[in-house]
Amino acid sequence: MSLSEDISALLTADQVSVHPDQLAVVSKDESTLPGVTPLAVIWAESTEDIQKVVRYCYEQDIPITTRGAGSALEGSTIPSEHAIVLDLSKMTSVLEFWEDDLQVKVQPGIIYDNLNNNLKQYGLFFPPSPGGSGDIASVGGMVSTNASGIYSVKYGGTKEYILELEIIDGTGKLYKIGNRAVKRSSGYNLVELICGSEGTLGIIASITLKLSGLPEGTLKTAYKFENELNAAKAVSEICKYGIDVAAIEFLDKKVMEALNKLKDYGLDETPALFLEFHGSTETVNSNKELAGSICEELGGLEFELKSEQNPWEIRHYITDSIKYRKPGYTIIRNDVAFPISRLPDMVEYCYKLSADNDIMIHTFGHVGLGLLHALILADQSNISEWTKALHVNDEIIKKAVEFEGTISGEHGIGLGHKNLFELEHKNSVELMRKIKSQFDPKNILNPSKIFDL
Repeated sequence: MSLSEDISALLTADQVSVHPDQLAVVSKDESTLPGVTPLAVIWAESTEDIQKVVRYCYEQDIPITTRGAGSALEGSTIPSEHAIVLDLSKMTSVLEFWEDDLQVKVQPGIIYDNLNNNLKQYGLFFPPSPGGSGDIASVGGMVSTNASGIYSVKYGGTKEYILELEIIDGTGKLYKIGNRAVKRSSGYNLVELICGSEGTLGIIASITLKLSGLPEGTLKTAYKFENELNAAKAVSEICKYGIDVAAIEFLDKKVMEALNKLKDYGLDETPALFLEFHGSTETVNSNKELAGSICEELGGLEFELKSEQNPWEIRHYITDSIKYRKPGYTIIRNDVAFPISRLPDMVEYCYKLSADNDIMIHTFGHVGLGLLHALILADQSNISEWTKALHVNDEIIKKAVEFEGTISGEHGIGLGHKNLFELEHKNSVELMRKIKSQFDPKNILNPSKIFDL
């Protein structure tokens, strides 16, 4: 029997496909890395389906790449060679909801925005917004990469909200890890071990999350600065004095230029901080006043758009504005993180690399967490330019490690930054390899991602 016939016998015929068009869809993700065509794509609809597929692949030594929405940015959902793709996008149910406990249990394929739309009627939400991809990002994928976003400075990242997971290891065995207690001190924290492991240790079948109450109100504002140093100092001071800010976003002068070119916003082309506050009217006004006074002491000026739009409304156009500066060019991403005091140094380093290599670089990010995106524009069809741009990207990541930071603050490692993983983690990678072998003795779960065995 063929692979598709074997899987059809285990599940149903409409849960497996080897059609070239469907294989092409799951061969790549949102990264710029080349795709790999899998042997087949299988759509699981239950925990039992996942177990059946993993047991079969374990017996046949077939690698498995798990996929949710396919929105990964570093190649973590690109199939391995001679692998099958296990697609969890049909597992979208809310399994249980405990309103009084502010908790919900979901399947991994549920989309972030859909979950929060369901919770809104109860005055609750799952806070770690994955930026502009909330309408496509699956909760399972967020767990896989420990995703964070614009509100993580106040609410934290994904791992802070995971109470319990059901996972299937590389042999097909089901484990329940964690529990519904919000505070616990009992044994190894396997929940946090799985969070951020990018499908290399286990396949997530269900996720129990704690939730937060929707804020009574929100207030958004923005300040422009003469230079990156003053903007960084403002962020540091706001955090140091414990001002309750929900989001602090940094946009460099090149991003402001790009936004003007995209939609003629009339922005001053200088660095800016976008701030958001959550709480009662009295609370948000008080916190805005405190944060504003710090910004003003450092030369910051509050600004509005000439269209009278709130500046935050243009935050979602950053990536598009960069992309359209050079139509036909491709964006190379990174998501380095480092101590916030290093923000001016990192931005200046990016500018120097840009000038020295004649490569366009824009920087922005969730700087309340010390996280910066440096987006590089390059022509992928020009081998020389593309190679140079990839080298520049590596140099930015190396500089983050030199600044005692990390090569990835939220996107994960996947294939994109695997070459620099040991630069950050050094000999502790050996411990990770041993952990991997315990969960996945035949190395069939997303092999070759993060590091090689």
